[in-house]
Amino acid sequence: MTVSVHEIGKMPNGDLAQQIILENKNGHQIGVTTWGATWQFFKTNDGHDLMVGLHTTDKLWEQLYSVGDAIGRVGNRITGATFTLEGKQYHLKDNELGNALHGGKDSFSNRTWDFVIDQENNAVTFTTTMTEAIDHFPGTMPTSITYTLTDDDEVILDFTAESDKTTLYNPTSHGYFNPAGIDTDARDLNLQINSQRRLELRDEDTTPTGNFFENAHTAYDFLKPTRIGDNLAQLEGPYDVKFDEAFEINQVAGQPAAVVSDPKSGRNIEVYSDRNAVIFFIANPEVAYHEGDREWFDAHPYNAIALEAQTLSDAINHEGFGDIVLPANKKQTYRTTYKFNNLA
Repeated sequence: MTVSVHEIGKMPNGDLAQQIILENKNGHQIGVTTWGATWQFFKTNDGHDLMVGLHTTDKLWEQLYSVGDAIGRVGNRITGATFTLEGKQYHLKDNELGNALHGGKDSFSNRTWDFVIDQENNAVTFTTTMTEAIDHFPGTMPTSITYTLTDDDEVILDFTAESDKTTLYNPTSHGYFNPAGIDTDARDLNLQINSQRRLELRDEDTTPTGNFFENAHTAYDFLKPTRIGDNLAQLEGPYDVKFDEAFEINQVAGQPAAVVSDPKSGRNIEVYSDRNAVIFFIANPEVAYHEGDREWFDAHPYNAIALEAQTLSDAINHEGFGDIVLPANKKQTYRTTYKFNNLA
């Protein structure tokens, strides 16, 4: 097991971006960077990169699809960028159609994190402190994210935080995965999600209504391994029609919340979570820069999927969605594990 540190360059705000590479005994590697505690790649020992990532400072600085981002304080959307906690209403920095997406305008994703290397455990821990002045969530909240690459080809993400005031905490990772390798069509992947229902989302801004839909016998049924493209073909929408859904997970000890697999190579990625939802999102992130260009999209189809483990979206505003309140002076840790199987 080895850990190495490299300079990427300076971000537009002058901060130095550093990349930390963890390698296990099998020769597989992950790369993460101090800017946004971002997960950039998972490379097999024979050179296959199983993640879409951003590798230059300009791409890391200005992106539209949260590629590889560490997400927080709260993943997905808070409707109206507003919530009430302990009798007080808070207004966040909205950043999408009047809502707060992935923590709002100033979040985990757009700051430089400090880091400490744990050579013995083949891990790196990123740390930062969020304050109410930064993101408008209550409380000063020191927080950390630890990436560990095991010799069993697991990437373990431990999210930890403690706040001096009661606040919200529902972090996640927005990595984009493709076990077939980058530059292949993600529609040919098989996906299984251990879920029987999903949130009903408003068409205009994909915020939750508070209701659920049953998945069975619909395009959203991934209870058994299913070719993603077959279900995408059942949807109506623009040329880049996509899934962007919050699936409620049937939590069963020892079973993954989701599995994405490549039938050609046999490689797959299992996602294990201690929370009640996975957001499934599929895209080619570059499509944001080619709006309306069908010819470009046909030549560059969907190339990866995100599987974001978290508590159900907008839980603070919907009873029964799960508890994302972090009480004052209480430490909370969440764990998500991505297990990479059948690697070369």
